[in-house]
Amino acid sequence: MSYKISTILATMTAALMLAACSAVTVHQPSPGIVPCTPPSSFDLKLNASVRYYAYISTLSASEIVTEYNAASQNFSKTGSNADRIKLAILLSLPNTPFHSTTAAIALLKSLPEKPSASSHDLDDFALLLGALLAKQQQTDETLADLAKALAAEKAHARSLQDKIDAIKSFEIHQTHRDQP
Repeated sequence: MSYKISTILATMTAALMLAACSAVTVHQPSPGIVPCTPPSSFDLKLNASVRYYAYISTLSASEIVTEYNAASQNFSKTGSNADRIKLAILLSLPNTPFHSTTAAIALLKSLPEKPSASSHDLDDFALLLGALLAKQQQTDETLADLAKALAAEKAHARSLQDKIDAIKSFEIHQTHRDQP
């Protein structure tokens, strides 16, 4: 009996769902709506910088070295802020032979005081990237200091353990000395 009721309920549920789907209307955009304005050139250049980072993160190690060499040459030729930021991004990549957070920060801090009209829109991005890299460098230095302190504490603990072992050995030797 319950099998029949559950079959009937399942059939009725499916029929109700199909009826509900046919009642849904698809809304079309209104012809009177004004489309969004395209992003400014700042957004496009900033977007290009972010896309560049995404692009280099997909490269192999040898391709990244090739990209670094090309970016370094381009920056030495043009000195443009866009090339400066590309080079700073490449220098900030970890686990690369040319990794140098310090050099990346120096590049970003040495942006021209009066940028050209074509490069001033990247200054805010360079400031943000520089601040993030400075914080990363500070964190790396703190981590290195903590690693040194840990190594010193491990050496101290090892020294104390050696002293404890020597005292135990001495006590054992003293107690067994009196026995025949």
